[in-house]
Amino acid sequence: MSFIPTIRKHKKIFAAILLIVVLILVGKFISTVDFEQLSKYLTQIPEMFVGVLIASFLGYLSSTVAWYLIMGDERKKVRFSDLFMIKHIGEMLTIFNPTGIIAGDGIKAIYLKKRGIDSQHGLSSVIVFRILFILSGIFLIVLSGVYLLVIKTGDNSKLIHIIITVILIVFLSYLLAIFLLNSKLYFGRTVEKIKRKTNWSFLTESTVTSSYEINQIASNFYTKNKIRFTSSLLLCVAQWVFAALEFFIILRILGLNISIIDVVAIEMGVMVFKTIGTIIPGQIGIEEYGNKVMLDAIGIQSNEVWLTATLMRRGRQVFWLAAAGIFMIILSKTSDIKLKKNDGDPLHNS
Repeated sequence: MSFIPTIRKHKKIFAAILLIVVLILVGKFISTVDFEQLSKYLTQIPEMFVGVLIASFLGYLSSTVAWYLIMGDERKKVRFSDLFMIKHIGEMLTIFNPTGIIAGDGIKAIYLKKRGIDSQHGLSSVIVFRILFILSGIFLIVLSGVYLLVIKTGDNSKLIHIIITVILIVFLSYLLAIFLLNSKLYFGRTVEKIKRKTNWSFLTESTVTSSYEINQIASNFYTKNKIRFTSSLLLCVAQWVFAALEFFIILRILGLNISIIDVVAIEMGVMVFKTIGTIIPGQIGIEEYGNKVMLDAIGIQSNEVWLTATLMRRGRQVFWLAAAGIFMIILSKTSDIKLKKNDGDPLHNS
């Protein structure tokens, strides 16, 4: 797979080309907007924005509780409010930093260490949370895909469609869980096997070792904490649903008849687009195009509705980005206070 190193080598060029293409497509959509109709929609901005902020806050809160549960007894060393801020800073960094998840999860582990949490335990909690976040996302992506391909395009009254949907989701979720959580470490073994049978340069010994370590951490946590694992997974699912609720609030206020499963499908489809466009900071253009494609997929083709929803979602993002900056100032001050208190403690000076 020589094209992968090539993409990595010319990452900035590919990102620039991708950005130009999507901006042209987005510009084409904007050029056909009826601005008179758009202005009518925008008069409802205050109501929509408040609803979107509440939904996003509940999403961030549910995922913070999930991480809180994962941390076990170590969570007693950090206040829940601090954990909320730490997680939020990490997630914002994930969105806007070119190194993505590595940068976001890395800063979470650093903040936890500053608060006296064991480095290994802190990193393990970050990794387990990320795995649960991905698992919950995959679960909802599969659900959304089956909904769009089987139910949305067919007859909703047919029981067979519902049965097929449930069976597929349960089966795929089970396979994925076995792959990542089984004590036989199938994930690490699979990565090692692929490395042996291919000459892919990006699969180094370090990659294989990391795969085994991540697999072992996830397996250990699941084996010893099944209830907390399940609760945290459900809370991660809740975060995705709250994110989808943003679309529900916007579209309902605009007078459109929409269901929760419709907006979940939109949210997860947009997430796929954003994942593809990770190389572009903030997924500028990519998210906007994803919004358009997914709204079209559920039968909403109005460019005015699309632009209103896009502006609301970006406005929410700017708000929480500013909040992350404030959180960083707050956490830096509390860290300084703790360091000063520990100046006379030989354990902290050693």
